[in-house]
Amino acid sequence: MGCCRRCLLVLRQEFKLSNFCFDFCEPQRFVVSEWQKQPFVSVKPWYVLFRWFWALYHAGWWLTSLIYEGGLDAPIQRKAYHFIYLTNWAYLSIVVSTTVEASVVTNYWLRYRRTAQLPKTMTPALKVVWVLQSVVYLPALLITAAYWSVIYDPAYPVTAINVEVHIVNSVYVLINLFVIAAPVRIFHFYVPLAFLFTYLIFTLIYWAAGGTTPEGDTAIYPIMDWDNLGLTVPFVVGCGVFSPAMQGIVWLIYRARLWARRSCCSCSPRASLPHQGTMDDIIGRDASMESVNPTTPRIAVIAQPV
Repeated sequence: MGCCRRCLLVLRQEFKLSNFCFDFCEPQRFVVSEWQKQPFVSVKPWYVLFRWFWALYHAGWWLTSLIYEGGLDAPIQRKAYHFIYLTNWAYLSIVVSTTVEASVVTNYWLRYRRTAQLPKTMTPALKVVWVLQSVVYLPALLITAAYWSVIYDPAYPVTAINVEVHIVNSVYVLINLFVIAAPVRIFHFYVPLAFLFTYLIFTLIYWAAGGTTPEGDTAIYPIMDWDNLGLTVPFVVGCGVFSPAMQGIVWLIYRARLWARRSCCSCSPRASLPHQGTMDDIIGRDASMESVNPTTPRIAVIAQPV
């Protein structure tokens, strides 16, 4: 029953209307890792390196995929087709998100070295980091699931770039969800949904303007064929209906991280208090002193070094 009550309390807190916004009572969580010592008192250098590793890693792969679009010797017009695919939109969002997050974490790391303080309010930079994180998670997982279940054609060879943008993208998302200390909100489902609908509007405009794929097809993806509304409209509606559910899955991964932290690490947010053994020692010493000399002022006992 206690577990059920805790779950109900967590859900009640999660479904507060204020969680539609990007405000949080612990802004320092956006520049630290869940797995460093708590309470959070500093930005760790290893976390700065972690953020820059992924930023440079994804930027390098995105640039590689752009260079190899259509082949190394393809003209610029052919390489421009790179930007019509949702996979590349989503991967570019990862590049932007990791670069911005690395820059913000580095900025606060440098500030901490000067002031020994972490952010105390949700600054615009921290809100941008949170928005970009929300943009990245859902499209990456959706693209991986949709590509390998619906779009992938076994007749074509699986290349390193293909693996990177259709598998490693989601692997990164899962790793990031478990390393960062930032929260996830179910009510933020509208952020990735807006991203996906922006892409759908782009495909509609592209189709209406007579745009095609490099192979000459009018549909960028078979499941988003505006010449076949009987297929496309249910897909669009499905995106709107299932986005909150998908965001709920991302939220459950976030909650699993918090549970793993509490289960595996002895240092918790209560770590700022004295250890229980120390408290018992203090209380016991206090009681002993009073029994020997009841007239001894309590202030004298407290003043003794522990």
